[in-house]
Amino acid sequence: MNTESATCGVCGRSVPLDQDHVTVDAETVRVRDRDEVDDYVLHTRCADSVFEGWRCPA
Repeated sequence: MNTESATCGVCGRSVPLDQDHVTVDAETVRVRDRDEVDDYVLHTRCADSVFEGWRCPA
């Protein structure tokens, strides 16, 4: 990832950061270890295909 683009976490292609995109922070909460956070950048169409059918968070 550089300041102008990032790699899409779904398709692996370049995501220009000066265009519409989606960011995702995925936190793995562990009981006996440190929690882990991963940051992802997705094309909007890739995010739509992944999150289609998901319910809104409570």
